[in-house]
Amino acid sequence: MSDSEPISFTSAPLPWQSAAWQQLYQRMQGGRLPHALLLYGVPGTGKLLFAKNFARLALCRAPDAGQACGSCPACAQFAAGSHPDFHLVRVPEDKTIISVAQMRDLIAELGLTSQHGGRRVAIVEPADAMNTAAANALLKTLEEPGAGTLLVLVSSRPARLPATIRSRCQLLRMLPPARGQAADWLNRQKQRPDWPVLLGVAGGGPLAALELAESPQAGRRLELFEALAEVRAGRRNPLACAKDWSAKENDLLLTLRLFQSWTMDLIRLESGTAESIVNQDAMPLLQTTAQGIHLRGLHGLLSRLNDAVAVAGTSVNRQLLLESLLVEWADGLKTVAAAPLAARGG
Repeated sequence: MSDSEPISFTSAPLPWQSAAWQQLYQRMQGGRLPHALLLYGVPGTGKLLFAKNFARLALCRAPDAGQACGSCPACAQFAAGSHPDFHLVRVPEDKTIISVAQMRDLIAELGLTSQHGGRRVAIVEPADAMNTAAANALLKTLEEPGAGTLLVLVSSRPARLPATIRSRCQLLRMLPPARGQAADWLNRQKQRPDWPVLLGVAGGGPLAALELAESPQAGRRLELFEALAEVRAGRRNPLACAKDWSAKENDLLLTLRLFQSWTMDLIRLESGTAESIVNQDAMPLLQTTAQGIHLRGLHGLLSRLNDAVAVAGTSVNRQLLLESLLVEWADGLKTVAAAPLAARGG
């Protein structure tokens, strides 16, 4: 499951984005639009969609009722992907980072005079994918922005950005919707009885839940949980399981997210908060698996899973990563239970 979000729904803000949209639009109306904005929040809340829609509004020549008109020449160029004053910088398909070369190209573009005589808007997504050289190159532009420049950094992991970058941006947090609002919106896209489960696995982001629902791996969620139970019970070899997952599960991040969801549910079960368990349809399996597991070990495993998620989009060896996690799981979490970080878990 990637952190990228679909951008094809509508040019209007999504229902849970209305407050953030109005806040930013009022700043623009009052001439108080920041030159740099850091839009952050959990994956799947529509941050990229929001950023692109606001860029369209900021460049529109005849905005109407807080939205781009959709018919002026600027809107037509934006829709065609050819607006000369709009720039979108993302990780290339065959790469894992945003490079300094990409950032230098962007800086050169922003240094040119606006071809429409208005604003110039650039989006960097995910901004936390910039390498150190790219972030340093961007810093000078943040310190001395050109007039009429709006630079929007989009990130689900803002803590990974240098403090020098964060401190030069106005922060705008994209909150996920309440569970009921998210489920209602998802059911309008497609009727599914398991939206609450998928939302929980996705961390509350509706667009992430939608992406998860469309993934073949979503249908194998319970199969993956059963494999974890078998590894824990000693009925399945962890190394063979890691090899099988590495070959069959093409989305490493989603596999790790599901493992996270399983682990967090075990923590909820052991902590006496079973009513908040996400994977309710796996409750009997969770109850059986939880027997004899130390809560400290589960917290330690969750910490390692969080670290694994952070590197899932890099060139990490996926099989070795899964092997290390599954061996710890098969070993009864003895190593992670003894770790100093795990000891803080309870």
